[in-house]
Amino acid sequence: MKSTNDTPRSRRPAIPEGQVSPKIPGSKEEAEMAIVEITPSLAEEWLKFNRMNRKVREGRVDRYADQMRDGEWMVSPDAIAFSYTGKLINGQHRLKAITQLDSEESVQCLVAFNLDPAAFKISDVGIKRTGADVLRIEGFKSPEEKAAVCRLLALWQQGRLEELHRYENVENSTIVDIASACRERLTEVIEKVGSDKKALDKKMPRSLMAFAHFAYKPSFPTRAEYFFNGFLYDKNFPAVDWAEEYGEDGAKSPIKLLKDKMRSEYGQLERKAKMALLIKAMNAYCLEKPMKQLRWRTNESLPEIQARSAIPELEAKQDLFT
Repeated sequence: MKSTNDTPRSRRPAIPEGQVSPKIPGSKEEAEMAIVEITPSLAEEWLKFNRMNRKVREGRVDRYADQMRDGEWMVSPDAIAFSYTGKLINGQHRLKAITQLDSEESVQCLVAFNLDPAAFKISDVGIKRTGADVLRIEGFKSPEEKAAVCRLLALWQQGRLEELHRYENVENSTIVDIASACRERLTEVIEKVGSDKKALDKKMPRSLMAFAHFAYKPSFPTRAEYFFNGFLYDKNFPAVDWAEEYGEDGAKSPIKLLKDKMRSEYGQLERKAKMALLIKAMNAYCLEKPMKQLRWRTNESLPEIQARSAIPELEAKQDLFT
């Protein structure tokens, strides 16, 4: 099988000599696999090869599309796959989700070609339940959004927020415990962030914004609300000139600095960088510290959230985070 993997041999399992079979039985073509940047137009083209597949679950398509827009998507080992007969045998929901994105957006996916047509019978078998799956079973509304925020809250409480770009690093049971304990406030912030989905489009992933509002609100109830409304809806409360108000020439509102940064660099910034810039801006705004510029380098540690680290609803459950 061909691969784009350039990983040094010392860092990956060895393949015994003579045990590589480049062709699937029945195929005249070699199997291929690659990471592909899939645009909406490419997804539309590939869906033309979707013949006699499973019934599409529109709810799943919508959830995937939301996760892609919010930066909650990553390359999965479960490949989008085509058979050697030219049929799409796995990945129709992901491709349909990609078609919902803006024309200039794209999503990276692992794609395999020239597989056995019968392989569709075993696709998705044994896939592990996600935190969102478990919350849905427990009866939570908006389970994807709540699971994403709860995962970030768990990482913050465990001192592992640096790992926010990794996945499956928080137990589903912990996500359920946090969601259950924080149900009322979590529902409020998810509804607040999701009330106007376009308000955060290309500004900040919704899960990061919801997490930050949830984390800062107990310590800075007024300032956190001002920041949220100012960033999403251009509401300037209080309407002050930061340079004049704090006596520092060139000082600007952290909200404006963050919005300008996202406007110019959103597509180039990784999820961790967006979180770092959001924390820096919220720290400065909540503590009323003037800023002249907003930047974060990838070799820096993630800034520390300048709010009380203990979540009020979870103070009696600190054993979750030890």
